[in-house]
Amino acid sequence: MITDIHIENVASYKNASKFSPKNKISLLYGLNGTGKSTISNYLYNPQLGIYKDCRLSKSAECDILVYNQKFLNNYFYEEDSLKGIFTLSKENKSILQQIQQKTNKLGKLDKDKESIDEKLSVLQKRLAKEKERGVTSVWKIKTNYSGGDRVLEYCLEGLKIKEKLFSHINKIELPKNKPEDTIEKLKAEVSSIEGENANRLNRLGKFVFTGSAVEVDTLFSKIIIGSQEGNVAGFINNLGNIDWVKNGLEYVPAQVSGSASECPFCQEKTITQDLLSSIKDVFDLSYENDIEALKKLQESYKTAADELVFDNIDELVVTTPQISKQWELAVEEIKSIYRENTLQIESKLKSPSTPITLKSCNSTITRLNDTASQLNVLIDRHNSKLENKASSLNEIKKRFWDLMRWEYDQTISTYKSESAVSQKEESEIISEQTTKTEEIATCKLSISNLRKQTVNIEEAIENINNSLIEIGIVGFSVVKHGDNLYKIARSDMNSEVFHSLSEGEKTVISFLYFIELCKGEKTAASSPNKKVVVIDDPISSLSHLYIFNIGQLIKKTFFNSSTYEQVVVLTHSLYFFYELTHTNKTKRDETQNLYRIIKNSDGSSILSMKYEEIQNDYQTYWAMIKDSSTPPALVANCMRNIVEYFFSFVQKKDFNNVFQKPALSADKFKTFYRYMNRESHSLGQNIFDIKEFNHETFKDGLKLIFEECGYGEHYKAMMK
Repeated sequence: MITDIHIENVASYKNASKFSPKNKISLLYGLNGTGKSTISNYLYNPQLGIYKDCRLSKSAECDILVYNQKFLNNYFYEEDSLKGIFTLSKENKSILQQIQQKTNKLGKLDKDKESIDEKLSVLQKRLAKEKERGVTSVWKIKTNYSGGDRVLEYCLEGLKIKEKLFSHINKIELPKNKPEDTIEKLKAEVSSIEGENANRLNRLGKFVFTGSAVEVDTLFSKIIIGSQEGNVAGFINNLGNIDWVKNGLEYVPAQVSGSASECPFCQEKTITQDLLSSIKDVFDLSYENDIEALKKLQESYKTAADELVFDNIDELVVTTPQISKQWELAVEEIKSIYRENTLQIESKLKSPSTPITLKSCNSTITRLNDTASQLNVLIDRHNSKLENKASSLNEIKKRFWDLMRWEYDQTISTYKSESAVSQKEESEIISEQTTKTEEIATCKLSISNLRKQTVNIEEAIENINNSLIEIGIVGFSVVKHGDNLYKIARSDMNSEVFHSLSEGEKTVISFLYFIELCKGEKTAASSPNKKVVVIDDPISSLSHLYIFNIGQLIKKTFFNSSTYEQVVVLTHSLYFFYELTHTNKTKRDETQNLYRIIKNSDGSSILSMKYEEIQNDYQTYWAMIKDSSTPPALVANCMRNIVEYFFSFVQKKDFNNVFQKPALSADKFKTFYRYMNRESHSLGQNIFDIKEFNHETFKDGLKLIFEECGYGEHYKAMMK
């Protein structure tokens, strides 16, 4: 069954227009020239290049049988002998019964296959939905790592399409263990070998701290107390306050003036020259040498610390945080030991008699050198990556995707699990579908073989001739010509006479032939498919009696028969359109779709139509001339039909006499007068120069005719 007909960029369809029939019967009304034939011609041969922008959608495979002018040209105008129509013989009842059984079976098989197709469609939609969820989730990789700093965007080259990205990550095997990499680490590695900061790094040298010898010097543990001779020395020694005395000498004059000087400790004049000399004798040359040696050790230690340079390793901090942390801790520890030892040395200089022990940097230096060795391995690796940038980037790219595979494992594993179950089910349904398709093909072949034994054309000839008599045509008949052909014969002559038929007779015989073609098959070996019938204006040049008969024949043969899946009828006659429309609203809504085809300056369009909108031809002509967008030739043709209908049929006046009015001789009405007096009218094929057309002038001319003939009120009523 046809579900959608889309017409675009062909003939008068400048823009896209479509209709989607939901019911079995579709009735389309449109005046001549609006675009009806374009639709039927497309359905007659949709493969032609001019229909490249048109589309036809079907819910199932079917044969589309079209009756239109092209059908007449192909079957009648190019040859007098009609192509034979093969129909079933009723005489061979046994084979007929077999065919009926096979046909019934074929119908059941078709329904079974439709059910399988639907089940497959539902499953495939579910599969697509499952995949879409996975695709949407994984697509975050693209949105997160393309744009922005773009450091890792190269990992997505060729994968910036959703389907490709999802397919790529699905092919990656899940790592056995969680990757140690982080996105920041990978970005840092890429930045270190690509871009402005991609510099070669120098290896770290071995660190030697000359201050280590100072840290173990024995002078720091020595109690420096000076000379032990003399009463004062013994007294100071007993008190254990030599460092205090030494510091106090700074506040005693170098020479005592008078009998005694003031003591800096008791503030009494007790310091004599002899006592001062005895105190100074305690701090002899040996003491001063030790103090000087301490100062040199202090200077040497400071110099050793100043010579110790720690290389900058910032480039490796991000990519090797653990090792870099070890380096930083060792450096800080050395600095801390140095600060503490420095304070200790200063304390020793202030209190030489107090022994001290300095901390050693040796173990920390060893640890620092071990860390430097590890960093040198990384530096060598970094420099190697710079030298082999392409392979290095590929290696980082692989690690990036391993990390992504791990992070999106829940999404991917869920999809794979659900997909595996669905695909297994899909495989089973496809297998079932294939089996059913083969059964259908076998059944069709069986029906075709049975038909070869029974088909003939005599029944079709008999049906056409009986229909001619029913319609009232007795002047000619259809006779067999050879095995597979017809010819037309008149009762008074025995020759090929098809071209002697009137247009109406040709229409009737061609349509009856089309009916038999729809009832039968084109060839003896044809296999039956569901049928869609398209009928384009089968009433051209027919009287109203024949129009009624053709309408009844269409209802009986096509509308009321279950043989045909769908019927589409196009017509320019509102009488015929109304005749085919079901008068019962409920049945009309259940079985029919009504459409109107219109044409204006924007081209042709197909519009849905309500039953209440149906007007007669006369009303439609008035509606067309009131619409300013109606093409000029169509406006003029509608005006002529209005005049002919009203004055010839309603008022019984001669058509040409209506125009013999002096008022119409004015120059402004010359084009209007000339067009209205052309012989041809209703077919809309008059030669018409659009440049001469003026809508308002033509409407004034029509108004003048009605006013001059005394029907001005009728004109006003119709133009409201």
